[in-house]
Amino acid sequence: MATSCAKPPMLYMEISKNWRFRKAGSEEWLPASVPGCVHADLLDRGRIEDPFYGDNEKRVQWIEYEDWEYRATFDVSREFMKKKNAEILFEGLDTYADVYLNDELVLSSNNMFCKWDIECSDILKHGKNTLEVYFHSPVKRVEAAWDSMEYRLPGGPRVLTRKAAYQYGWDWGPRFPTVGIWRPAYLRAWDQAKINNLQIVQHSGSDEKAELSAIFEIESSIDDRVTLSLFDMDGNRLLGRTEAALRLGENSVTVDFVIKNPLLWWTNGLGEAHLYNLLGELRVENNVVSRISERIGVRTLELVTDKDSAGEQFYFELNGIPLFIKGANYVPQDNFLPRVTSAHYEKLIRNAVDANMNMLRVWGGGIYENDILYDLCDENGILVWQDFMFANAMYPDDSLFLENVEREAAQNVIRLRNHPSLALWCGNNEIDEAWHNWGWPDQFGYSAEDSSRIWNNYKQLFHTLLPGIVGEYDNRRPYWPSSPQYGRGDERSLYEGDSHYWGVWHDAEPYEIFKEKIGRFMSEYGFQSFPRFETLESFSRPENWEMDSEVMLSHQKHPRGNQLIRMYMERDYNITDDFDEFVYLSQVLQAEVVKTGIEAHRRARPYCMGTLYWQLNDCWPAISWSSVGYSGRWKALHYYVKKAYNDILVSPTVDNGVLRIFVISDRLIPVNGILKLELLDFSGEKLWQRSIESIIQPNTSKLWFEEKVETLVEDEEKRSAVLVAEVGTEEGQMSRNLQYFVPPKDLNLPKATIARKIKRYKDGYVITLTSDKLAKNLFLRLDDPEGHFSDNYFDLLPGETVEVLFKVKKRIRNLDEKLRITSLADTFDGSVTTLSRSAY
Repeated sequence: MATSCAKPPMLYMEISKNWRFRKAGSEEWLPASVPGCVHADLLDRGRIEDPFYGDNEKRVQWIEYEDWEYRATFDVSREFMKKKNAEILFEGLDTYADVYLNDELVLSSNNMFCKWDIECSDILKHGKNTLEVYFHSPVKRVEAAWDSMEYRLPGGPRVLTRKAAYQYGWDWGPRFPTVGIWRPAYLRAWDQAKINNLQIVQHSGSDEKAELSAIFEIESSIDDRVTLSLFDMDGNRLLGRTEAALRLGENSVTVDFVIKNPLLWWTNGLGEAHLYNLLGELRVENNVVSRISERIGVRTLELVTDKDSAGEQFYFELNGIPLFIKGANYVPQDNFLPRVTSAHYEKLIRNAVDANMNMLRVWGGGIYENDILYDLCDENGILVWQDFMFANAMYPDDSLFLENVEREAAQNVIRLRNHPSLALWCGNNEIDEAWHNWGWPDQFGYSAEDSSRIWNNYKQLFHTLLPGIVGEYDNRRPYWPSSPQYGRGDERSLYEGDSHYWGVWHDAEPYEIFKEKIGRFMSEYGFQSFPRFETLESFSRPENWEMDSEVMLSHQKHPRGNQLIRMYMERDYNITDDFDEFVYLSQVLQAEVVKTGIEAHRRARPYCMGTLYWQLNDCWPAISWSSVGYSGRWKALHYYVKKAYNDILVSPTVDNGVLRIFVISDRLIPVNGILKLELLDFSGEKLWQRSIESIIQPNTSKLWFEEKVETLVEDEEKRSAVLVAEVGTEEGQMSRNLQYFVPPKDLNLPKATIARKIKRYKDGYVITLTSDKLAKNLFLRLDDPEGHFSDNYFDLLPGETVEVLFKVKKRIRNLDEKLRITSLADTFDGSVTTLSRSAY
């Protein structure tokens, strides 16, 4: 790979310094950050209070109605000026922006999701240059167009703007339609030719070889013969090379190549997510003029939707293996996107990996995510279900809007298509369901003609335009028009396609209905909880710590959210007046509800082949469906999910008076297993036991034990007994699950004495716990934002010893005094967990 470069092949300069901003018409310029947004800039300059604190959200709504100006100066060297071609690149402008270079209008943008390349050779000058960006109010910009429409569209005026929908508010997030240069800006200069894109297409794959093509998309300012090469950077070897004649303008050249004995890319839990690092190179007269790098994974992935006796299948097949999907729905990590750092992405994907997930769904009301998210998913074996950015609305049908969407879709498909983690393109979130099941035509008073026009436009957008883009630029990846395929009001939602089941929560159905309402692929369902108390403290004061205080309600965006949490809690738990305990109970409740759904879905395989709960994360500190709060702290749900998504799971369930115990395996090989069952009272006395040995078959869910409850436990024992189910292999215990026989509020939970020992180790502390009696939903708490417990909210059985790791880099003084432990019994009147301490 020796290179010969007479002069630098391409020059880059990030335009990130010397930015200032002001409200349009104001005289005062203030320092600005790029990438950035106006809300964050105003906050950094002390011109607004933290929008996330208290009820400050309502105090900053004025920002969306103003226009804002950004300006920077930058110096251009003679080396840049000698190049034939010069361009300014904006990776993202949010949203309606007029761009001026040296006082000349060079761009008017209208799409947050697009990148913008501006040819500027004739305008750029040696020395000082001025770049100005004038952002129009995203709200006021569309007012006239909205007012002139023949009819109103579901979703409101936001549907006219190609901008992240969640910025306008959702039932888990605030309203902050911000503006700004939200992704990096660059100056780029080049001479003869440059590689704009390198697409890697896999044609076939086997253990012996994988046959692929590298398609170089080249922009040329010369007519000349060139050499194109593709290298394996890990093996430092040439994979393929060809010569081609370039013509002025756009060119496409293909280099075929073979990878012998390829290492396959697998999802988390099944094997290594192996990646190949490739380098594409363009030479003119033996001088390198352009390079581009890509990472790929060799794998086959298909979406199987064959008809069967029950309806229609919906599952992913990876490298010929049917894959049970375990994951969650992902939303943007902040309302002010440039604040999300690489560390945030790394931590969140690590949270998904640690919880045994193999897929995230990038939801259609957010953004086409930054490259780093997909890179991390590639590295960690996390598949991505990628929505196009359309959610819960109908959209305009004018040609300019459709052209705008076409550019947006093409750019993002091209940008993301090489990622092995990318599993599927989905047209939108819940729009088909909303049209057919939410009553939109009647709600908006559409005539038959209006309804026909709006629905035909829907089909044009989601059944013609978007699948056409995928077919043109990424035709080996499946396209799915809408998630879900049918809404829960349509019985087909349980037999075909993917399903969003919101009977639990929105319809206030008992959460046990999850055991019955099982579709072929559960792509949304969930339940809310309050965040960790440390998060509540970050945006509120003690006087706000009431469920229906103004501040709490400002961070609860579902209109019936707190009411529903309380309603479900009253059914199964003892409601407490202590707000801290209420927050704790809400998390335990959320965890139990979602666990019920996950295990029902896993037991139902292969009928059901996927479960993605709503939602993994938050965009601000809130009462929401997330399992990981805005602060990055795990809620009870995430600890439960980690166990429920284990590759081998024992899952007991009681239905109609019958106890059934299933063993589920996602492994690809059979293992010898033993199921141990013990019925204990809350003091640890063994009332009954059974052991069953069998083969745990790969990729299956099997019933291992079935018995009527009345034969196992007497009625008077149900309030004081628990069934412990453990499945193990030669590797040791793989999964443990507990089955109680009455709701938690009816349990005779004893007063437990918990002994604890704390020992320092290299990554933190080992906390050893034992209890004389059952301690249910044991919650360990330390007010340290950097630390993380390896397990929490678990049931500590009488007489057992459990070690919990508290991972933290720093040493914590007097940790034994700072560690607080709560159990479910503490929410019962007159029953308090007693602690004994020992530190060594």
